[in-house]
Amino acid sequence: MDGVVPHRLEMKAKVSVAGTYNFYDYWGDDLYREVMGKSRMIVNLASKEYSRCVEDFLVPGDHFITCIFGELEGNKIVQKGVYVKMARGDMVRFMAENRVETPEALKSYDRYCYHFDESRYTDTEYVFIRSQVPGKQDSPEMV
Repeated sequence: MDGVVPHRLEMKAKVSVAGTYNFYDYWGDDLYREVMGKSRMIVNLASKEYSRCVEDFLVPGDHFITCIFGELEGNKIVQKGVYVKMARGDMVRFMAENRVETPEALKSYDRYCYHFDESRYTDTEYVFIRSQVPGKQDSPEMV
């Protein structure tokens, strides 16, 4: 009776719902219209697969900031799945605990060995670089 049952909505899944080809077609701009508030600003902590549901419908005047969590390997930023997922979730917690209301306040995030990289950020991408701290493990206790 053991079995693996899909538990996650895969946006790329090919499905025919109400005459559409996939979930992107099915939802169209509904998700964008639902999450875009009066501030016209979204802090994107989703994967590319999910953020596309909103990003594809941005209009001039919308401000969409994607947080990049990565490690430097040479001169390249590499995002490592498990650490990125932990950091995204923790960023939400950080924003709630600190009542973050401006993009500028995001820059003070400094948990899970990540720090804001002033030299790599743009108006649409905030880059957080992970550095290893000798003798410490990445765990919730570090927060």
